Amino acid sequence: MMLLTLHGTVVAGAGSGVAASLMTAHLGLFFLWQPIWRRDESLAWGTASLVVLFTALCAIALDWLLLFAWVVVLIGIVAGRSLDTRKERYAYMLTLAVLIAELLIGIVPPSFALPMLHPGVSDAFRVVLTLAPLCLLFLPRVNAPRAAFPIEFFRGIIVAQIAALLALGSVVLSRQRGLEYPIALLVALIAVAAFLLFLAWIIAPAAARGVGSLWERSVLNIGTPFEAWIARLADLAARESTVTALKDTALDDLCAMPWVAGLKCADGTLRGRETSHHVRLASGPVDVTLHAERPLGPALRHHARLLVEILGQFCVAKRREIELAHQAQLEAVYETGARVTHDIKNLLQSLKIMAAPVPRGDAQREEEQLQRLRRQLPQVVHRLQIALDKLQQPAAAPSAEHTLAGWWQQLCARCEGQDLALTARMTNPALAVPDECLDSVIGNLLDNARHKRLAEPDIEVRVTLDNHAGHYAIDVLDSGSAVPAAVAECLFERTVPSRNGLGIGLYQAGRLARHSGLTLALIDNRDGAVRFRLTNTVALPATTQDNDLTLPG
Repeated sequence: MMLLTLHGTVVAGAGSGVAASLMTAHLGLFFLWQPIWRRDESLAWGTASLVVLFTALCAIALDWLLLFAWVVVLIGIVAGRSLDTRKERYAYMLTLAVLIAELLIGIVPPSFALPMLHPGVSDAFRVVLTLAPLCLLFLPRVNAPRAAFPIEFFRGIIVAQIAALLALGSVVLSRQRGLEYPIALLVALIAVAAFLLFLAWIIAPAAARGVGSLWERSVLNIGTPFEAWIARLADLAARESTVTALKDTALDDLCAMPWVAGLKCADGTLRGRETSHHVRLASGPVDVTLHAERPLGPALRHHARLLVEILGQFCVAKRREIELAHQAQLEAVYETGARVTHDIKNLLQSLKIMAAPVPRGDAQREEEQLQRLRRQLPQVVHRLQIALDKLQQPAAAPSAEHTLAGWWQQLCARCEGQDLALTARMTNPALAVPDECLDSVIGNLLDNARHKRLAEPDIEVRVTLDNHAGHYAIDVLDSGSAVPAAVAECLFERTVPSRNGLGIGLYQAGRLARHSGLTLALIDNRDGAVRFRLTNTVALPATTQDNDLTLPG
């Protein structure tokens, strides 16, 4: 309706009463559509008075030049509209085309007293400009809620100026060169299009030597080469150990730049001197007021803000690096403490068994227990010393390897008197093994079996060693109830519920085995046969031969 009333005003002529009436109706429709106020917003009396006064002046003083200026304003408003959907884009492109055609065909010739177009051409354009706004009725309606009318100011200004330039250029060509208006309009259109294409070509950032690329480089390097600043910060981040040291050194470097007079931190610390040209910049832990030697223009402000932003991000990254290192250290201490806790529990269980009371008067039993204590106490002391070394140096290197036969003999000695069946078959007794890992993992499995025996007293526990050349497998088998399926799925991946401890023993045992290049797995899990296997390979038989050596506990 707004476009139709505008077209009727142009057809009726700017000086007629019909044109003034249609212009009043057009302005009323414009204020219903306008982007300045929301439809549900109440206008103050002063604002409403200005609207009425503006409408009255346009109706009274309406002429072609006023109509020319008003249509140029409408072109700028429509062209500057930010579009969200394709439906809106179609509607506003059609509206913009109608307004530009109305300006160039219907308004420019009478505004500047140019010869009118041929009646046939003029009538054809009148019909087209009457039917074109009606096409908006057939476009799909956009049911988005009416919010604030977003306008890109500079885009609207540029399109409005291009439309005015095209119209005035056509008038100049027609007057100065004596061309007919349609030909002058075509020449002006070609000239403006060529100018826009050339402008887009030299400004496009994709052009390696375009104005846009040169502008971006100048903004990044207006105070200091941007790449050099990033390289300097990366070097400082690798060299400095704290965020404060990194920030102080970087600010000293920034203050040493020729265009920087001084830097004043938020705590009042001043580097350099203060000037009247200053700007406050903040990013992360960096909050400074930068004082420059010369006035800070938009480009220099942008450059300074970019340099401080990069410094702030480096400081944040350094803080996270320190926090992660601290967490990794705490995790190492925690995991070492958890492993040592289980080792000490195993040692305590061994001490309890060795210190079990013997009936009085049984001299032979007392002598056997005394001999057992003499054999096992040195091993207990050695293992306690290893546990103490772990607590004092969590990140220390693993202990030296021992032979498989030597480790097996120590295990048999420790398990003496504990009602365990130990079976071994070795073809390479001199094979080197990580005895500390084996002690911790097998000790944990045997400790779990002892706790299980408290609830199921009649179960049997067997430890078997099977060695073939450079491969070995150690099985701990008990005849008790199976591990619940829900627990078995995550047995070595995370902590599990436990009635006797923290539920972290097998998780730590699995991590320790993987760290030593071994594999700990639950290979059998059924009532009467629960088998854990620690191996350095995956292709060993699950059972032993009949002639295996069995050492009773």
